[in-house]
Amino acid sequence: MFNPQAPRPEVSTRALVFRQALGAAFKSLRQSMPAAPESLPALLAGCQSGTQGLLGRPGCRDALTEIRARLFQIPGRDAEAQAWWEEGLASAAYAARVAELKEASVSASFMGALLHRAGEALALKILARVELEYRMKLDSSSRREWCATHAGELAERLLRTWNLPEPPGLPDGAINDASVESRAVYFGRLFAIELLQPEFCVPGALDHAAADLGLDAGIVAEVRKDDVRSLIRGLA
Repeated sequence: MFNPQAPRPEVSTRALVFRQALGAAFKSLRQSMPAAPESLPALLAGCQSGTQGLLGRPGCRDALTEIRARLFQIPGRDAEAQAWWEEGLASAAYAARVAELKEASVSASFMGALLHRAGEALALKILARVELEYRMKLDSSSRREWCATHAGELAERLLRTWNLPEPPGLPDGAINDASVESRAVYFGRLFAIELLQPEFCVPGALDHAAADLGLDAGIVAEVRKDDVRSLIRGLA
């Protein structure tokens, strides 16, 4: 888990204390989740009318800035948190645009994509705080396992604390059976990966997925026109 070069009693003891500290920090966060941004209702109303010009609408920038501060600013894991924030923001903007063009709920699609990584981000905040305190780091596979194990519960608690309905997420089964909003979140993620991580995007994968799932090529072309990078830069 910690990959020491040689097993030493003091390392094992520190590792045990580290695990205990993680458990205590997790329990503490479960009991006291980050407060909802006061301007969250303004964001929900603002993105329902489309994401173009979102940052110029009253309260929207404040809400996004607060969401980032509460969930996606993680000292000690800054690069990872920044990548998740940009991925979530891009996914949200694209998902909202797809939902708008498919006459589905724009605000539900936006929040579903934006908060897709919220549980993982909260788990990473716990981990990073304890890592900094104990000057120890989990290896990458253990970190992924820790975040995956606790993400679901933390996300559910966050939704209850923020009084949000269960947002559409990535489909668990056949995507053809998923709601329009879930499919919007799915395509929002594909568009975001194509924009931010083209090296991980198989050429033509998004277009093939759209053809298979009935997303018109005209809609794909329209969504690609959105200047999502400007939205990300505006909240850098």
